[in-house]
Amino acid sequence: MQTFITDQNQVEKIEGMTVEFPYCMHERNLTDFVVPWHWHDELELGYIEKGTSVIRTIDQDYPVHQGNGFFINANVMDTKINGNPGQPAMEINHIFHPIFIGGHFGSRITSKYMNPILQNHQISVHVIQRGTKEADAVLNHLILLKEINAEPGQEIAIRNTLSTAWLLLLEEIEKHFKAPQIAETEKQNRIKSMISYIHRNFGNKLALEEIAAAANISPREANRIFQKAIQQTPFEYLMHYRLNRAKELLSHSELSITEISYQCGFTDSTYMGKQFKKAYGITPRDYRRAAHT
Repeated sequence: MQTFITDQNQVEKIEGMTVEFPYCMHERNLTDFVVPWHWHDELELGYIEKGTSVIRTIDQDYPVHQGNGFFINANVMDTKINGNPGQPAMEINHIFHPIFIGGHFGSRITSKYMNPILQNHQISVHVIQRGTKEADAVLNHLILLKEINAEPGQEIAIRNTLSTAWLLLLEEIEKHFKAPQIAETEKQNRIKSMISYIHRNFGNKLALEEIAAAANISPREANRIFQKAIQQTPFEYLMHYRLNRAKELLSHSELSITEISYQCGFTDSTYMGKQFKKAYGITPRDYRRAAHT
């Protein structure tokens, strides 16, 4: 089970990422899982192995179909959902810090090959669609990356293959994006602050005033920003996040339903069951039973 945890600077801590080797591969089943809103310093370069995924930012939705890939720039606030609910969906995601390819900050590789993308805030998400020489080559290298994870000398092979994929991505992106535009807006910073606060405190009783205070704004402004950016109120998002975490724990832990309800911030298991069935059309107990069959 993959959890999403942020540090004191509101940046996600990525499972499997280390200072010694700032790269990891996640095989994520999106069939019945919603990736919560998150962001991090690392870059994402992956593909959809099965089904359809939708990468959602506060400005746009990006459907990615089976066989195609995606790039998500550093510190882009996004969530991922199954594009065809009820159908299988699986992504293979290669996540890495820019230093993994650049070597060190200020290097020629960083300034010449990394910064043109990292510093172009027009490039938040790019869908890599098969059908061109560059796109096909990028996707082929990403598939190869999955295979070399178990080979001897894998660390060097991974870095070499990922570096080649990055060069090909540069060529692919040049066809779709032009000069850099303005940086991340204050609105996004406020949303990030509030979502980060919810992620850290969802197990506790939360008031709208507390959520708004995390971004130094009024409760009314918090409601307005949330609804405009992600089409939910703060409490609707909080409920969705709690239920999504409950689904994870029901599938991947031995905790009782009562324990799960308390961990996820519900007053009791009856209330969680009512909200769970309202959202998913099934009781927590039946969902757990189905997940283990």
